[in-house]
Amino acid sequence: MPTLIVNADDFGYTPSINSAIIEAHQKGIVTSTTVMINMPYAEEGLQQVMRQAPKLGIGLHINLTHGHPILPPSTIPSLVDENGQFFLPDKLIAAASKFDGDELYQEIAAQVERLISITGGPPTHLDSHYHMAFIHPLALEATLALADEYRLPLRESNLNVSDEELIAGLQFFMPFMPTEFILGLKQQLQAAYAHSPAPRYPATFESRYAAPNNTLGDLLNILTDTVFTKRPVEIMCHPGRQDDPLITNGEQKQRELNALTHPATREVIERLNIELVSFAAFAEN
Repeated sequence: MPTLIVNADDFGYTPSINSAIIEAHQKGIVTSTTVMINMPYAEEGLQQVMRQAPKLGIGLHINLTHGHPILPPSTIPSLVDENGQFFLPDKLIAAASKFDGDELYQEIAAQVERLISITGGPPTHLDSHYHMAFIHPLALEATLALADEYRLPLRESNLNVSDEELIAGLQFFMPFMPTEFILGLKQQLQAAYAHSPAPRYPATFESRYAAPNNTLGDLLNILTDTVFTKRPVEIMCHPGRQDDPLITNGEQKQRELNALTHPATREVIERLNIELVSFAAFAEN
């Protein structure tokens, strides 16, 4: 039986995104979410999940690029700007070269502990906003160490791809990232993996549904492809609402919500006998 995780990123970013993710779980195929625990709407959203959607898996969306950190900015000065906020993506290339490894570890650990303090239990898994915790060598080392410490699985991060595939993948999320920078980064990340605890990746990561202008047909094609994958698959998605005043890509997010809750989507899941699970299914006891 094919096994599928459908993870909605960015929980906690806005109230509308929170409600859309809960709807995509209650009425659609979303089984898991990852929360930006430092964002203003994270705690109220998690309280809502625990009341209304207790079977929704809750992971941590490690956030090093938006908003204020969990720790006091004065204790992690290399990670924040003059306003005490994380550097926005367009400033990261310059700022990230000065990130301190101990500060990264402490902030990511604080994000894990903050989630635990609200939900009463550990996250089901770890992933990262803009994949930052997997593409910065020191952040990767911190993330791998904490995943080992808390015995948590991770979203798959695969460096066993061609240079062309890696460049295309990273520039999709960060188009301002120079090609030469990415090629040097690959070597640093490989070194970080070599001397860190081995990561646990329970599912093959499927990112195609994050593409702009995705459609219901795109989702159905991806679901059909999972039948031919021997390992469990994780589909990443970003549902939201078109009228959300706090975001600029509401139309795309609404389109994802509509597809995730469409009757045809559920029909394909049932016809292909796909088992829907969250990362909780792969927890270590």
